[in-house]
Amino acid sequence: MRQVRRGAGVPVIALLATCACASHSSPPPAPLPPLDVAPEVAVSEPSVYRLHVGDLLRVKFLYHPELDIRVPIRPDGDITLQVAGQIHAAGLTTTDLEQAIRERSSDRLRDPEISVLVAQVADTKVYVGGEVRIPGFVAFHEGLTPLQAIMDRGGFTDTARQDSVLRLTPARTDYQGTRLDFTKPLSEGTPEGTRLGAGDVLFIPRTFIGDVNTFVRLYIRDVLPIPPRIGAGTSF
Repeated sequence: MRQVRRGAGVPVIALLATCACASHSSPPPAPLPPLDVAPEVAVSEPSVYRLHVGDLLRVKFLYHPELDIRVPIRPDGDITLQVAGQIHAAGLTTTDLEQAIRERSSDRLRDPEISVLVAQVADTKVYVGGEVRIPGFVAFHEGLTPLQAIMDRGGFTDTARQDSVLRLTPARTDYQGTRLDFTKPLSEGTPEGTRLGAGDVLFIPRTFIGDVNTFVRLYIRDVLPIPPRIGAGTSF
């Protein structure tokens, strides 16, 4: 009969017990440090340029170079091409205009390929006239308000009628007029709700008192042979 030696399995059991205890008592492994990830940055798309009156365009026909032309956008906002006729370009992007020329010339050209480039940007301005201290042009920029343009020309004169400023906006064939009232923006600081466009005209009329003074100067004082004197009968 085979004898089993006592104590032969003790080291193995002790080793297993030690490992089990170690597995329960040892702390969990520390988490790995996070990877360096660059924060997401919102990239704003660049604003799309829209054509203005006065822009000089270079129109190219890929397979018909004899039709290539440099043409300015006229004050009515149109351009005229040999194969496409008259097209309204102001307010469009170059991609929009390419598509318009392609559609208008497809009846004369087979699968026309058009490229429109802005050869020279127009010097866009706003004109401020009437009762301002320095009538003249103001360089146009996006967001320009009527009051900013008026202050750029020295502000209102003492005889300006601030509640009936006329804004003229160039349309396709003519100007469209609107009346602006600056009473509250000047007295209460109310924000302006109007933004000017390239080519706009602001005209500030005179008050009634200003018109009377003009009448007196032109038709009374400049006509009388002798300037009126106090006590002479009539004074202004």
